Amino acid sequence: MPENGESKKSMKKHQERPGNTKSDRSMPTPERRTLASKREKGGSDRSRVPHSRLTTVVFLLGLILFAILMWQTGIHDIGKLVWDIGWAIPLIWLPFVFVVLGNSCGWWAAFQGPVQPLMFLKLIRISIAAQAIQLITPSIAQAGELLKIHLLRSAGVPLDVGIASVVGAKTTIILTELLFIGFGLFILPKFLAIDASLLTSLTIGLVAISLLFMGLIIWQRMGLFRPMIWLGRRLDGLTVLIDRHEGVLTSTDEILKSFLGRHKRFSLSCLGHLLGWAAGAGEAWIFLLLLGLSPDFLSAMLVQIWLMIVNRLTSFVPANLGTQEAGVMAVFAFLGFTPEQALAFALLRRMRQVGWIGLGLALLVITPTKPAGSPSHASAPVA
Repeated sequence: MPENGESKKSMKKHQERPGNTKSDRSMPTPERRTLASKREKGGSDRSRVPHSRLTTVVFLLGLILFAILMWQTGIHDIGKLVWDIGWAIPLIWLPFVFVVLGNSCGWWAAFQGPVQPLMFLKLIRISIAAQAIQLITPSIAQAGELLKIHLLRSAGVPLDVGIASVVGAKTTIILTELLFIGFGLFILPKFLAIDASLLTSLTIGLVAISLLFMGLIIWQRMGLFRPMIWLGRRLDGLTVLIDRHEGVLTSTDEILKSFLGRHKRFSLSCLGHLLGWAAGAGEAWIFLLLLGLSPDFLSAMLVQIWLMIVNRLTSFVPANLGTQEAGVMAVFAFLGFTPEQALAFALLRRMRQVGWIGLGLALLVITPTKPAGSPSHASAPVA
């Protein structure tokens, strides 16, 4: 009999655990929200540890690859090519100004409404700070885009407007990237002898990505957060989260649909980002010129397109460390340049990145990060 009593007590304790569904449902709404937030926090803490370890391992592998490439090629020869640039070395930081301006214009056009919620100069500062975070983290994590949303909230921009602008700008970035790569694959074979199998592989990859992008556009037109809301209403673990943010998610979907339907704003956003990609090719041309390689713009465009593809494929590597250098060596070998020239070019890109990362982090330090409003604050409904 004592054993039966103990078993009843243990069953009662088991029913009173926070994970039990019936006890959760019997709780008042405030207590359920508190319990759900604790579970979310605990789950995120547990999942963050292996993710950070994996990122560290991948970063170390990239660093090892970077060191091996530098060591085997010859650090002295690479350094001499960079040193011979001389007084013109500050020019490596200037071309990226036009990349920032183009991308900022593309993002500026993605905002909803006739009146912009913040000044263009402020948008540029946020863009530079977010770019710094994006460069030092795996780009697949989109940490820079999340930082943009946070900084927009800090600047007083409604949450739904901020999210919609970031998602809309990201959409036009991907579209113009595909257009830029597609244009390059169409025009470059007419002037450069590109292997047919390589061209076919790149074309197949481009078509596959384009189909995925078309699916993304359809998804946004139907409602980007609509599946999340539908699922949240049917799963107890997400009910509280959806109840708290459903207004913002629904409003964001409406703003995104409006942006996709306004062809003028969408086209202006595409134009800004397309100019940003073209400025990247211009930067490659200037770097080749500084190294004394007497390049033509088509060669620089090929370098830019190849590195765009490499960086996308290795977006899980923080700062594309090592993989970007290997990509530069591959495309330079195709163009007939030496490994030393390839890694000198890659080193110039790294120096430019370090300079702009420093500027971005400095802007991030002096930028207020306290949210100006409630996290669930939404703008007025879209007309």
